[in-house]
Amino acid sequence: MITEILDARIGVISPDDSINDEEFWACLPEKVNFLFTRYRTPQSYDPISISMVQTYADVDTIYDAALTLRITRPSVVIFACNSGSFIGGVGSDRGIIEAIEKGARAPATTITTAQVEALNEMGIKRVAIVGPYPQAVTQRLADFLTSSGFVVTAVASADMDTEWEIGNAQPQVWADLARQVNSPEAECIIIAGSGTRTAPILDALERELDKPVLSGPAVVTWHALRMAGVQSRLSGRGRLLASGLVACPMTLDKPRVHLGINH
Repeated sequence: MITEILDARIGVISPDDSINDEEFWACLPEKVNFLFTRYRTPQSYDPISISMVQTYADVDTIYDAALTLRITRPSVVIFACNSGSFIGGVGSDRGIIEAIEKGARAPATTITTAQVEALNEMGIKRVAIVGPYPQAVTQRLADFLTSSGFVVTAVASADMDTEWEIGNAQPQVWADLARQVNSPEAECIIIAGSGTRTAPILDALERELDKPVLSGPAVVTWHALRMAGVQSRLSGRGRLLASGLVACPMTLDKPRVHLGINH
């Protein structure tokens, strides 16, 4: 607990084309707050591609965004761009985390980091992937997970090339793609991205498929809450958040939040 009012403040760093903040809020238990900041990139208005996403992963730009959160003393900071944290391959998420931790002076995670942590936590080795992006970008997540020791059983892409299109797609789009990649071999379905609207369907889809379905906002919120030591259960947003949150050590040797203001 950081105050009598809040258990944690979670900073969120998003690219400037992100439009679905409510997906993150839908995954948050009581007594936790989000603090959003955005950053601009030179290719924000370009169609989504590998080269475009690589600009979203620029660590100097991300560091500058993290600096805007430092004064708020966040408990943890989320990098809310799934593709930006897997596009560079295994280890690239760590570079982003290090830039955020240096800028915000708080522990940090990324959606891709959280996906790996959640799969390991649940003991899952075989996973199917749904991506909102063009196929070449989604395949980079498959490559990341394969290199991290998982077996990718199937990959499907919506082939959308703007965040506006992704963010305005109905939840049924992602449910249909999840059914498409589902198989007895897949122990879990990952719905990639930070901008897909999935919160209203996660529970029903998991019951239908009889396996966990991990959305970007849900899995990274779970990981951030876990890092912040918040132990809570949230029903209606998938098995991961409903299972409860076990505290894990903070990654920085410092208090989570200072109540005084020091410049």
